[in-house]
Amino acid sequence: MSQAISATLPRTRKVTIGSALGYAIGDFYGGGSTTLTGTYLALFWTTFAGLDIAQAQSIIGVATIVSAVSSIIFGSLSDNFYRYKLGRQFGRRRFFLLLASPLVLITSLMWIPSLPFVAYFALYTLFIVVLQMFLVSYSSLPTEMTSDYNGRTLLSTVRMIVSGVSTVAIPAVGGWMLSTIGEDKAISYQTFAIGITVLFAIVLFIVSRTTWEMTPEEAGYDVTKIEAEQKQPFSFSRWCRNVGKLAVDYISTFRISSFRKFMGIYLLSHCMMDIFGQTFVFFAIFCWDKNTAFASMLLSFAVIAEFFKPVWGLLFAKIGPRNIFQLAFGLGIVALGGLFATWKLQPTMDDGQFVVVAIAACIFWFIARGLIWFPCWTVFPFIPDVDEIVSGKNRTSIFTGSTYFIARILKGFVSMAIGGYLAYVGFDSKAATASAGVQNGIVFVMIGWTVIGLVLSWIIALTFKLDKRTDGILNNEINRLKNGGSKADVTSETKQVVESLTGVPYEKCWPQAQA
Repeated sequence: MSQAISATLPRTRKVTIGSALGYAIGDFYGGGSTTLTGTYLALFWTTFAGLDIAQAQSIIGVATIVSAVSSIIFGSLSDNFYRYKLGRQFGRRRFFLLLASPLVLITSLMWIPSLPFVAYFALYTLFIVVLQMFLVSYSSLPTEMTSDYNGRTLLSTVRMIVSGVSTVAIPAVGGWMLSTIGEDKAISYQTFAIGITVLFAIVLFIVSRTTWEMTPEEAGYDVTKIEAEQKQPFSFSRWCRNVGKLAVDYISTFRISSFRKFMGIYLLSHCMMDIFGQTFVFFAIFCWDKNTAFASMLLSFAVIAEFFKPVWGLLFAKIGPRNIFQLAFGLGIVALGGLFATWKLQPTMDDGQFVVVAIAACIFWFIARGLIWFPCWTVFPFIPDVDEIVSGKNRTSIFTGSTYFIARILKGFVSMAIGGYLAYVGFDSKAATASAGVQNGIVFVMIGWTVIGLVLSWIIALTFKLDKRTDGILNNEINRLKNGGSKADVTSETKQVVESLTGVPYEKCWPQAQA
């Protein structure tokens, strides 16, 4: 399926603040879409669509698992899209960004009340599949736009800022809309959600026009050979071989030690933090005895965390991923402890005191959450470098597809687990109040599960060795070998770094040498 890359990869265009913003604006959709649905969709469905919490979370869970398959398909399709005329005309990554723009508009129909259960399932499945199609190609762009460590860090830093702004702006606008029109009216949710969805479509079109990627030649594609192959008659046996090779490609990603560790950290920290996003509004309503507008107001304070993003970018470049991971997880655990303490101490405070303490606790959490989100997607563009010295190929979308495939499966089961557990403890979104057992259940899910994920992520992060120094050594070795250098001339330090990052003996790396 993927062709071996033997061409040079010049990527000489310099990443500036402007080009970084043109790329990063895509995460207004990438991060904002999950903020929109995670914060409001289950609440909307259980309040206005006639679904109970188990049904709502089962739709989210099952559709998310179904979408995991799409991440595998789009990962391979994006990497190989230069084999087709559409890819060579529009780009193997940017074509899918452009395609997502009109498709995302259709998903706004899931904010219409009283549709059949199957309609909500179909619409949410389309929503999550379109999101996967976008993310697989979008997350591959930093690796293709530049090979410079600082350039990639700038792209990821600005992306995280835009993503963070979306997680603040969407609840802020939502809170204002709900308090203005009335959170007991479906039209308030509809107006807000459909308006945001239109903005998503506009953003997707913009990012498809402001980014760049490798040309077919830079990506190692022989267009003449591809066109000759396409003139051959269809061969079922060749198709089966290609499918088998695709499966091997995805399985082989887990051969890379740095990727296995990255996946452990990403799944345990980010997927568990999704739990917080799916349950915070319920926590505010039923544990703090407040309303949806109050929860949205608290979420809007996440804007403060955005001022720390440049600091996180500088720290990432200065102290490296391993140290920033440890700082992030430590702060996150302390911040969640603060939210737990606020809940337990609420009866001892008057309303004014409680509001101040709740805001302070949430701000602390938002700052910690921003730091937790930051390093994973900042370090991800360097993972394909580690694989390239083993496979001899640039397989960025294969790695992106693997990441989202596993993540979506886990998130799907987690969503179903949330719904099942809350239903088990007696949660009813239409109830005026919640029993102590229901409150304990919400807190255990939102805080307890998240803390467990952060602790396990912290343990894995202690062994993560990919940083600016080791990535530089790795890229220098790749360039040396591309320029005809002998594997026999490798230095002991370089050999040790390559084996440490890949988990593969140096002798088995760079298959072009054996060829």
